[in-house]
Amino acid sequence: MSDGSSPQPLPALALDDAALPATTAEAPLAPAQGDDPQTDTAQAEPAQSDTVQAEPAQVDTWSDPSLLPPPSAPSERARSSAQPIVAIVLSSLALAVSGLVLVLLLVLGGLAYIYGGAPYELSDPVGGYSSVYTPGRVTDASGAVVTDVGTYDRPATLGAHTLSWPTVSGGVVEVTVTEVDWDADAAVAADPANPPAGPDMGYVLATIDVAYTGPGGLVPAEDLYICLESVSWGTCTDGIDVTTAAPLRDIGAPTDGDRATATIALELTEGERSSALFSVETIDGEPLYLAER
Repeated sequence: MSDGSSPQPLPALALDDAALPATTAEAPLAPAQGDDPQTDTAQAEPAQSDTVQAEPAQVDTWSDPSLLPPPSAPSERARSSAQPIVAIVLSSLALAVSGLVLVLLLVLGGLAYIYGGAPYELSDPVGGYSSVYTPGRVTDASGAVVTDVGTYDRPATLGAHTLSWPTVSGGVVEVTVTEVDWDADAAVAADPANPPAGPDMGYVLATIDVAYTGPGGLVPAEDLYICLESVSWGTCTDGIDVTTAAPLRDIGAPTDGDRATATIALELTEGERSSALFSVETIDGEPLYLAER
């Protein structure tokens, strides 16, 4: 209540030290933002993410064999596939051995053919075929060997000379052309089953004498090749389908001491009789030539 006098100030209150607010210097410091574990964890996560996403370093496994993966064991199928290969190899070896045995037998047979069997004096080959064929020889009517005839350029004489060769079985076969009918169309046509000669061709019939001596034997129809050659044509007995009165096949298989006669048919170009040559050979014997004189 005022009594008109000047107002008096209120007495100051004494405050206890505990009630005073803490000064700024004494107030506890707030933890730094970087010390916050949650914040650190949040900030470290991107770094971890970068580590996960980084691509692994390239490793050269070709230049460092120690980095290559260890070889795996072969599968059952791979091991079983070796069995057919082994069978094939064994089959090939068996075939090779069989081939060697066959070659050996052929060599032994050839040696027996050359050095065994009936004696047959082989002179120099008449036609120069010694490296390929067994040499033959030419003899005259007396049985003497004639060395300067029997080739293509120097043929032996029809009816006068005999041709001979050693055989595989060790014997000797002799062939003599005893007679030739140079105009045999009518004789061949006597059998209506025989075809006519080809255009500008005529038939020739030749009578041959075949003798065999020594071991074994031969089949003239299969083991003898008889041909007729001229300037422009040549035919052989195995290429002519003509039946004669005494076919070569009727001789059969002569053996030691056998002698037989047959008639064969051949073709000759018309007008070429002067150049005609007969050639006779065995399976492995050199061809020997005969001509008319």
